[in-house]
Amino acid sequence: MKKLVSVLKNAKTKTAAVATAALASGSAMAADPANPVKDSLDAAIAAGQSNFTIVVVGAIGLAAIGFGMGMIISAMRK
Repeated sequence: MKKLVSVLKNAKTKTAAVATAALASGSAMAADPANPVKDSLDAAIAAGQSNFTIVVVGAIGLAAIGFGMGMIISAMRK
């Protein structure tokens, strides 16, 4: 039983060390201003957001045009 406890303690410290190293490397990547991967990702996210905005505005505009044409056609039938 004591051996199991010592193995678990060693595993816990190794896991904590790996997690700390991963977090440190992640924060180092985020803090590095000359990171081309982060710059590329930021540019892709910005382009995706602008494309999404264009699509939403286009869909709302198309719905408004369809509704307006329907109202005009129904008014002309009367």
